[in-house]
Amino acid sequence: MGKIWRSLLQENYMQRLFVFFLLNLLCLSVQGATLEFAFQLGERQEPRLDRLLSDVARQMAFSSDSVKLIAKGMGGTVVEWDVQNRQKREIRNINAKRWFAYSTGTNQLLVQDASDNVTVLSIESGNETHLTNGEYESGSLSADGAFAVLSKGDDEVEIWQLVEQDPKTGKSVGSTQKLKTLQTNLPVRNGLTLSDNGQLIAAAEGSYRDGEGHRTAVEIWNTTDEEPTHVFNTGEILGVWNVLFSPDAALLAVDTQKNAESGIRVWEIKTGRQLLAKSGFEAYWTRALAFSPTSDYLASGDESGYLRVWDISEAESVIWETYPTGIQSLAFSPDGAYLAIALWDATIQVLHWRNEQ
Repeated sequence: MGKIWRSLLQENYMQRLFVFFLLNLLCLSVQGATLEFAFQLGERQEPRLDRLLSDVARQMAFSSDSVKLIAKGMGGTVVEWDVQNRQKREIRNINAKRWFAYSTGTNQLLVQDASDNVTVLSIESGNETHLTNGEYESGSLSADGAFAVLSKGDDEVEIWQLVEQDPKTGKSVGSTQKLKTLQTNLPVRNGLTLSDNGQLIAAAEGSYRDGEGHRTAVEIWNTTDEEPTHVFNTGEILGVWNVLFSPDAALLAVDTQKNAESGIRVWEIKTGRQLLAKSGFEAYWTRALAFSPTSDYLASGDESGYLRVWDISEAESVIWETYPTGIQSLAFSPDGAYLAIALWDATIQVLHWRNEQ
């Protein structure tokens, strides 16, 4: 029976792979948004059935000049791809810790090693700034590298001020310190993110109670306040895989999971108005979300290999493409030229992105 099952999976994969390569020959264009295959990073490997390959990019981010792509593999290795010559170099092995954060403005990583040391690492110089130690489940870093937020998965969020570098001398200015701790209503079990401008925090929280099932909510905080400014109640869903601000910090997006079907939601932060609410996707989890640089589109990728690009103002998908295997992470380049798609076969498919509206 096992051999038959593996044979069927292999046949399905090859069929989807054939369709995928056909689509790569086409340019996908709907309502002004255009995607076209540009190039591939990495060599294709046979996806495993029991777990993801160590080279699958769990998280990705482009550098501020859009010429480098930083990717953290499932096995913990962080690599930097040169987009122009398609070459990569290993930055550091995080020893399979599940999260890291990247600062586009300072080209720094917020990482956690096997000894639970939380460190800010400069990609260019290799210099490290030790922040703290502990079993933190999530963290985020502002684009200017001035602030970090951390959570251990309990009902607290720590706000840290990081050491600044004098641009003329390269010496440290000020000191790294924990500014304060915010008290959340529920445990921060589903993710934590800081807006690029370092002013807003989103904590995705969750709980389980008999008779109520799973409850998930997202609290929005100003870093200067002691109470949340908004609480977005997602209702009785299992949890979220992603929580992220738009580049202009005006919107918040999460994925949803209920009854073995995934979905996505987008809120306008200032008004609390829900702009996009989709559910009932075939895939169990929507594993990847990414806002376009102009914040008017949202890309989503799921375990079934479906890539969708959503026009937020219209609340509808304008591009829908199917890949031969699951999508693990997505990243738009800041200059709006590329959308990178990390697949379960360990490749990163890089597409030309154009928004002609």
